[in-house]
Amino acid sequence: MVSKNRASDGKNIWNARDSKGVYFIQEAIRKAKQLNGKSFDYQIYPWKNPGETKARDKIFTFLLYPNVPPDNNGSERAIRNLKVKLKVSQQFKSSQGAKDYGILTLKMQYYFKPRYEFTVKPNVFVPPPKVDSAVISLIPRLDKPFVKDEKRFWRVVEVSLRNRRKILRRNLRELIGKEKVEILSEKCDIDLTRRGETLTETEFIKLYEAIEY
Repeated sequence: MVSKNRASDGKNIWNARDSKGVYFIQEAIRKAKQLNGKSFDYQIYPWKNPGETKARDKIFTFLLYPNVPPDNNGSERAIRNLKVKLKVSQQFKSSQGAKDYGILTLKMQYYFKPRYEFTVKPNVFVPPPKVDSAVISLIPRLDKPFVKDEKRFWRVVEVSLRNRRKILRRNLRELIGKEKVEILSEKCDIDLTRRGETLTETEFIKLYEAIEY
């Protein structure tokens, strides 16, 4: 094993038991061998660290990605799981028109394929938060759409979504001015009387291209 501060490197933990006496390492390896096409699984086990008086639940996750070398740090980071507030995680999978649809939704779905894995209860953390959390897998998106200037594209998205109660015609004035908005409304396939949160990723790209070109 590789340990924190290298204090226990090389130690054999095969027979390690959790606070309930379960051989949790052996159980995790058993689960990992039975993934059978699944790319992800986890195990929750109770553990008491030195100096603690009560065992807390810990999470042991394991991944199966045959094409990723186990010693490739860059690839490991690319498939690493993300822990976020459960409420925030819902934005990752939201769709246009929904209350929680926004720039976070679009950015996550533009660069990744977010996948909800499981909910984490507050007692896992010290100090415990007041909300549930969720573990999310972010798989890099291979079919990411091309835009010439991503910084400018996200500026268009940001301005379009800034005031949710206002239509695109109003919001875009901040970016290109009133006169150019009127010209844009004549040549753009996107109806500028719509609100920004009703646009799909494809429609935002069309809007960006109409503004830029």
